[in-house]
Amino acid sequence: MNNKFSSFFSWFVNRPKVIGFILFIIIFSIFTYIVYQEYSLAKESEKEKEKQVLTIVKQNIEQSLKTSYVSALTLALTIDDEGKPKNFEKVSEKIISSSVIISGVELVPNGIISYVYPYEENKGALGLNVLKHPVSQKEANKSINSGKMDFAGPIPFKQGGKGIIGRMPVFIENQFWGFSAVIIREKDFLSNAGIYKFSKEGFKFRLAKADEETSKEILFFGAKEDFNVNEAQKSFVKDGNWNIYIYSENKENLLISLLPLMFLALLLSILISTFIVRFLKQPRELQRKVNIQAAKLLNSELKFKAIFDRAPIGIVHVEAESYKFIEANQKFLRKTGLSLDEITEARFDSVWRNSKDLKKLVEKGEKINSVLLKKNGTQIDVRVAVDYLKYIDKDTYIFIIEDITEINKAQNHLKELETRVKMAVEIAQLGYWEWNIHTNEVIWSPMMYEIFRISNDFKITPDFIVSRIHHLDAKRYVDSIRSLVNGENVNPSYEAKILDPEGNPIHVLGHLESEKGKLGEVIKIKGTLVDISSEKRTKEELDQSYDVVLQQNKRLINFSYIVSHNLRSHSSNIKSLSHLLLEMEHTQEQEEMFSMLNSVSHALDDTLFDLNDVINIQQNISISIEDILVVKYIERVLEVLKVEIIQKKADIIVNVPSDIKISFNPAYFESILLNFISNAIRYRHPNRPPIVIIDFLIIENHPVIQIKDNGIGIDLKKNGDKLFGMYKTFTKNNESRGLGLFISKSQMEALGGKITVQSKLNKGSVFKLFFK
Repeated sequence: MNNKFSSFFSWFVNRPKVIGFILFIIIFSIFTYIVYQEYSLAKESEKEKEKQVLTIVKQNIEQSLKTSYVSALTLALTIDDEGKPKNFEKVSEKIISSSVIISGVELVPNGIISYVYPYEENKGALGLNVLKHPVSQKEANKSINSGKMDFAGPIPFKQGGKGIIGRMPVFIENQFWGFSAVIIREKDFLSNAGIYKFSKEGFKFRLAKADEETSKEILFFGAKEDFNVNEAQKSFVKDGNWNIYIYSENKENLLISLLPLMFLALLLSILISTFIVRFLKQPRELQRKVNIQAAKLLNSELKFKAIFDRAPIGIVHVEAESYKFIEANQKFLRKTGLSLDEITEARFDSVWRNSKDLKKLVEKGEKINSVLLKKNGTQIDVRVAVDYLKYIDKDTYIFIIEDITEINKAQNHLKELETRVKMAVEIAQLGYWEWNIHTNEVIWSPMMYEIFRISNDFKITPDFIVSRIHHLDAKRYVDSIRSLVNGENVNPSYEAKILDPEGNPIHVLGHLESEKGKLGEVIKIKGTLVDISSEKRTKEELDQSYDVVLQQNKRLINFSYIVSHNLRSHSSNIKSLSHLLLEMEHTQEQEEMFSMLNSVSHALDDTLFDLNDVINIQQNISISIEDILVVKYIERVLEVLKVEIIQKKADIIVNVPSDIKISFNPAYFESILLNFISNAIRYRHPNRPPIVIIDFLIIENHPVIQIKDNGIGIDLKKNGDKLFGMYKTFTKNNESRGLGLFISKSQMEALGGKITVQSKLNKGSVFKLFFK
């Protein structure tokens, strides 16, 4: 038996870690049980406090409601048998002065608020029919049906604010007369109940009204989140149909408060078990710990050195008295341009532009912004923090230095941009406004007051703005605002008329948009406005000028018709008479005169004929448009010019697909092709046979016919602006009349097309015909 015990004891003695672990488990279990008992007692104590506080709050609320009941009854007694209140204001004043919770009273005959006190604070509620208003209708009818005083709310007051209304139904000869009502502001209600007071003592409250029909609760005070309802105490206030919840925050901190005790238990368990293990294995364990500690210290020093050198901010270690450098990290050295050898002989205060900043930093120990000097003489903006360190029996400081040069540049740039934006708004005379839909607050920029022609001290409301918008534009503006409030999209830009104080219209151009909160709800409507009255007047003047120009143009066209039609008949007569005169016998001198007269009459007739064609083209008279096959008309023109092509030995190259069609007038198209192809042959270069290349292109979605030749070319610098002019010629060719290009250009423009030209003297020309 003794041998077995000795062997068992030796087994444990040779295994000190096993003994230490067993002792640790036993001791820690005992301490844990003690801590748990302490936690249970503390939790029960907090629950008891919750019950006590909840009882006090409930009693305060019930007492407030009873006081309100007495006050409402007292007010009801002022009503005589004929339903007329007597001494209403005097009685109301005494009721309010004697109550710490009631802020106002009302008499509501037939459900319509007709008497209020104090008047100034509650006059906004006058005329409200509580039996029809959706907020109060349900509670008011409930009070009538039950014949008892009912406390509604908290609800928003028409006169502003939020709170509780206690309504006592008043009956005269069993006929409902109306209500005697008391007004309790929400803050007064909560304060008198003690909720504000107990909230400061670590208690959380939630007050909710129970809906009798849906059994759902409507929260009107307290946290929506972070409230443990299951752990809270609950009480019901019957008169107001309210549920009161209370929860002590101290319960959440119980475990935290017991952590030191748990930590102490853990520490004692570890110490005792460790002591036993060390006692049994002291020499070897001591040596092992020494080695481990040495390795940890070495590792810590290496880590500190790595962090010190690689830190993204500058770190400097200096002596407290002399400010001599002890060490500095690479970030500081790179920023200042100094080397390790240079800082060994330098002082830290020498790199400060203002040494007073360094002294202030050391004395107060708070972060400061200052300027450091670099080795090359330039400066950097820095934010510096300091901490004291005892190092090898010396007083030293650790300085943490952050380069904020770029941040300061960005801030200065931002200020400059803000200044520019402000200047731009002032120059553009742009007005800015915003409307907070929750507070109904309206904010205007100074330019808005100038646009509306009112003084800057005028109080702006949404109703005022609508009243100053012209009646033809008001509905559209209100509909847009309503759509934005509902989160709908609207056309942000609008043009409207507003009225100045004298009723004169002002033309404005505006922009609307909404601002949304974190949950996507609309919280603000805002926009810009600019006065465009002068622009409107200018446009009206331009429109009037345009009308005058149109009238003048019509007169000129009529004159052109008179010239081109009436004069042509006379020119034809002159031409016929001159021809007859030539056939008669006459002297040689007369023959010469009649011959000259015949030439002039023919030229006049041709000129009037050309003028008539130009006018018909420009007026789009009888111009039909159809889909025409391009190749067909090219071949037709080439057939017409066949003799000339053979005589001039011209080479015509057609690169147009056979199925290409364009929408154009056939006669115009044939005339234009004939004009350009015949010109390419007529104005050929004398030293080479003419080559004409006809291509079909698509440029910017427009069909284009390109006609390229190797003729004599045109000096566009000299004659470019006259190229398409009427009767403009640039060669000595006797066949040139200066009308073909003018008519072709007129025909193209009459049907929405255009002509471009590229040309070089003695090289040739390229004409591009752009079709619509």
